[in-house]
Parts: sequence; C-alpha cells; structure tokens
Amino acid sequence: ALPPGTPRLEDLIQTPIVIGASKFEQKTTEAPSSVTIVTADDIKKFGHRTLADVLRTVPGLHVSYDRNYSFLGVRSFNRSDLNSLNGRVLLLVNGHRINDNLSGGSDIGTAFFLDVDLIDRVEIIRGPGSVLYGNNAFFGVINVITRKGKKLDGTEISGEYASYDTYKGRLTYGKSFKNGVELLLSGTIYDSD
Repeated sequence: ALPPGTPRLEDLIQTPIVIGASKFEQKTTEAPSSVTIVTADDIKKFGHRTLADVLRTVPGLHVSYDRNYSFLGVRSFNRSDLNSLNGRVLLLVNGHRINDNLSGGSDIGTAFFLDVDLIDRVEIIRGPGSVLYGNNAFFGVINVITRKGKKLDGTEISGEYASYDTYKGRLTYGKSFKNGVELLLSGTIYDSD
C-alpha cells in the first residue's frame, strides 16, 4: 500500500486533451500536429496580463510590440504592419473565429476582448491548419478556451493598479444550474495614460 498523499502512476502520466487540432477532443499524443498547451495555472505563475504575454513564452512564437499593437511572429516570419495584424495565424475563442473578416487580423494585446483571468487554457497548434479552418491558418491556430461557470460557482472581483495611472478592474459571476445550463458573466474596465 502507498503512503497517504502519494500520487498514483496514472495521475503522473495524465495526457492533456486538445480540441483545436482536429475540431474534437483528443489526447495531445494522438493529435495530428505539434500542440502546446498553456494552462490557467501557468498564466498565474508567470503573471501574464495579456494574450500576447502568454504567446511570448511559447517556443517558436515571438511577439513584437510597437507601443500600440502586439504583432505575432511564427518561425521567424513576422508581418508587423496594420494591413496584416496577425493575419497569418487563426485566433479562436472556444472554437469560434475571432480574426477580422476584412483584414484577416486579430488583436492579441490589451485590446483583446477577453480578460486573461477568464482563460482556462490556450492551445497553440503549429503548422498550416487551413485544411480544417480555411484561410488565416497558414502558420497555425491558437484556440483560447475560457473558464466555465461551474468551476467559478460564485462571484470573483479583481483589481490592478500600475504606473502611468494604469488601472484594471474585473467583476465575474459564474453558476451551474440544476438543469445543466452554465452561466458566466464578466465585465472588465482597463485604462492607462
């Protein structure tokens, strides 16, 4: 018998699940491409405040910042102009396309519409994903999976203050009802001089 608190072998070799590689849940070892998963715990441990911060730590990706926009580069390819604001990488939130229909780009900096505290995990799928997703997936696919209402089950408040009169506040409410419906409402305010 194992002493109390000793992890089981099955727990130690637990394989993460990925959704974005084939549009259905599968183990990362069975996915048809190279996948990196950044969890909410990783985001908290490293103190990431934007999606650009999260992606900056992923091998093979690099983020440049011109004090206005964050530009994503993949394998040394980086188009840092407003006409192709991250247009070669498809950005999904819970499997739904976020890239702009006109320019094909998406914002990953402070203008990204989702607060980083609401991210459960980020799946980075390298390589061309155009076969599954169509255009904008030439260099890869980034699928942001949000937290669920049942995990929160209550209210959460957070606030931040930084130099240059920068402040951010967030109020989030999550609940899972008996009929199986989950609810997650969140509002964030961000301002900086």
